[in-house]
Amino acid sequence: MFCTQCGNEVEQHARFCSKCGYEVTAAARTTTQAQAPLPTAVQPRQHDMNMHITILAWLLIGSAVLTGMFALVVLFASQIVHHMVIPWPPDGDFGNIRVGPRFVSWIISVIGLSAAALSAGVAAAGVGLLQYRDWARTLTIIMAVLMLFHFPIGTAIAIYAFWVLFSREDEEYFKARSAGTNL
Repeated sequence: MFCTQCGNEVEQHARFCSKCGYEVTAAARTTTQAQAPLPTAVQPRQHDMNMHITILAWLLIGSAVLTGMFALVVLFASQIVHHMVIPWPPDGDFGNIRVGPRFVSWIISVIGLSAAALSAGVAAAGVGLLQYRDWARTLTIIMAVLMLFHFPIGTAIAIYAFWVLFSREDEEYFKARSAGTNL
């Protein structure tokens, strides 16, 4: 016999379904396997989509925190390089490129500020996903594209984000949830 709630096969003597916990009625216990309707397709539950979106949001927030810490370290390092006494070649000439502590410090600062901007965008995407904002899905896709180059952790999170956000079930579920949360 089969559970009338989820379609799971239930033993004849069972009182509750082992999959969903639904109480099997006396009528269902007497129904034979040939008479029981088989589920046509396994539909993902809303709980599953909610769980995946929540996991993705917290992964994004955690990644943003780590990237932000990296950005602070790099910005701090740029200030150390800027104020260090480094024996540079006379006039800092390397061919046609003029290099000095200020130029190196500037390059390191640009890297640090880029990491900080990425961190802020990823954090905003994660918080937006938790609140089911309509813009969060688009921002998460953009941030996931940028995170593909943040190997290996960012790449893994980006692949998971693509899997979650490009599924048809998620798109419908997210639109339904975001329609109720927008002000």
